[in-house]
Amino acid sequence: MVKIFDINDFDERKQFEIKLQIALLNNTLKIRENSKNPEKYDEYIGERKANIRSLLNTTAKFTIKDHDKLIYNPESGI
Repeated sequence: MVKIFDINDFDERKQFEIKLQIALLNNTLKIRENSKNPEKYDEYIGERKANIRSLLNTTAKFTIKDHDKLIYNPESGI
C-alpha cells in the first residue's frame, strides 16, 4: 500500500522544506546523469531521500502530490 501525501496538507514551512529537498534531489539526479563519476552523488541522493522521508515522518511507501499533480515518487525518481 502506497501512502499519498498532499503537500497542501502541511504548513507553509514544512511545504517549503519538502519542496526544497525534492528540488535538491532532482538537481543532483540531473547532474549525476552527466557525471563521469556518478557514484560520488549516491550518498547525497540518499540523504535527500532520507530527509524527505523524515519530514513526512513515514516508513511506508509513499508519493507526494500537489492536489492532483505528482511532485515526488521515490520509486520512479520523479
